[in-house]
Amino acid sequence: MPLPPSGRNISLRTMHYNGTIQLFPLLRVALALVAGCATALLWPGVPLTVWLAAAAVTLLIAIALHRHAIAQSTALLALFFAVGALRTAGQWHDASPVLPQEEQTYHAVITSTPQESGKVLRMDLMVVGGPLHGQRVKASLLRDTVTRRYSQLRLGDGIAARSAFVTPDTLRQSQFNYPLYLKSRGFVATTFIFYRNWRKAVVPLSDLPLIERTRLAALQLRQDILHEYFSWEMDDDPAAITVAMTLGDRSRVTQDLREVYSISGASHVLALSGLHLGIIYALLVVFFGYRRFRALTELLIIVGIWTYAFLTGLSPSVQRAAFMITIYSLVSLMQRDRMSLNTLALTAIIMLLIHPLSLVDVGFQMSFMAVLFIIVFSPRMFAWIPERWLDSLSIFSYHPLRWLWTMVVVSCCAQLGTAPLTAFYFGRFSTYFLASNFVVLPLTTLILYVTLLVFATAFFAPVQQWLISLLNSLVQTQNQALTTISQWPGSHISNLSPSALTIVIYYVLLFTLLLIPWGRVGRLSRTPEI
Repeated sequence: MPLPPSGRNISLRTMHYNGTIQLFPLLRVALALVAGCATALLWPGVPLTVWLAAAAVTLLIAIALHRHAIAQSTALLALFFAVGALRTAGQWHDASPVLPQEEQTYHAVITSTPQESGKVLRMDLMVVGGPLHGQRVKASLLRDTVTRRYSQLRLGDGIAARSAFVTPDTLRQSQFNYPLYLKSRGFVATTFIFYRNWRKAVVPLSDLPLIERTRLAALQLRQDILHEYFSWEMDDDPAAITVAMTLGDRSRVTQDLREVYSISGASHVLALSGLHLGIIYALLVVFFGYRRFRALTELLIIVGIWTYAFLTGLSPSVQRAAFMITIYSLVSLMQRDRMSLNTLALTAIIMLLIHPLSLVDVGFQMSFMAVLFIIVFSPRMFAWIPERWLDSLSIFSYHPLRWLWTMVVVSCCAQLGTAPLTAFYFGRFSTYFLASNFVVLPLTTLILYVTLLVFATAFFAPVQQWLISLLNSLVQTQNQALTTISQWPGSHISNLSPSALTIVIYYVLLFTLLLIPWGRVGRLSRTPEI
């Protein structure tokens, strides 16, 4: 940020605002794109041609204003607004095909692990052939408890079935917008299959899109790894938590254990996200840490991250984290500040251009708000305690006070950003989230690393068995600690129901604090690292 001319009196507030605008130009682009996506979602009836015409007009205006920088910048922001609306309206149209009214006979491939739920078997299907060729469908198959044919179905199997397709728009029965959730995940319909109306069939996988074939192959490999997990003879709950934390499969986690993690404020460790990929990234940095071949090192790290992402099924939360780490690595090669608003904004721009309906995904909103608040508010909170105090206690090159204070700051900032969304979507606030983070962050790191060591020592049975016992103990310790925290008095506040307007006001009020001088604070992009 340039210094003001001599003799001119400019307030700190104005300098801070102007500096933020100059340092983070991609932030404005991301906000314009988000506004366009949100507008198209609020008014889905606007024809695609309207948004296409708006994008074309704003592009021509931006070109014509090449001699006027400010006016051209405004036109470019309007262009990104129109592009966001156009991409969202287009994807919404693709996710809302005209469904046949009568029952259809079709072939499909099972693209998720079938799960028993009451009287039905729930699974995801990719339809092959017919009016919904290449479309994803949520299916519920009525279980036949006599012949139990359904027990033969596995991920990647083909079936021939006859059923009716129902549009998700007719399914909303509660405050949670399930139809919108399905469309954001790429599902165009749901279907109920009677137990007599299906059979296993050979369906050529070549008929599926390449990305779906790759994802299916990764999920099948994950199934093979899952069988290896459950051959380790771990206790049921520790095994289920380990699978959830390392491969993203939460199907075996009991409802009681899910509730413990939710009440204690640690449910984020059960969903693969930036925390898990960050730990994997740190390990890859150590493993490939050859500074002489920096570009090759970063390339190998990126390949490793995306390989792990595909192995876990490429869930939306994993995609977000993988995109963020990829941009983080590429920016580091250019000697730029990696953990900045520009990096976060660029990640959002790329993801929304590829899949604009991600904007309505709860995980997308919570992960970006958590990182945003860490980037924006953590430098200010971290500066509350002088660094000389934090470094006063040192053990060799390790500073425990600095580490503890960084944990507190990052946890509080992330909670500050996600608490309103948690209350809005889940009606709950965990009061002891800080205590839970002090438990799960170090233990999650150890659990991931020990799990990798278990696989690495597959040919040394005695060592592997000892590591399996250690892994079992670590997960049990985590479960017991979180169970204790969830039982503390006032561990959570339930039945919260803030309105959308309340949430917006909350965020507006918080971000107005950025205009207030907080004393000695470093640059906005400099964040403490754990």
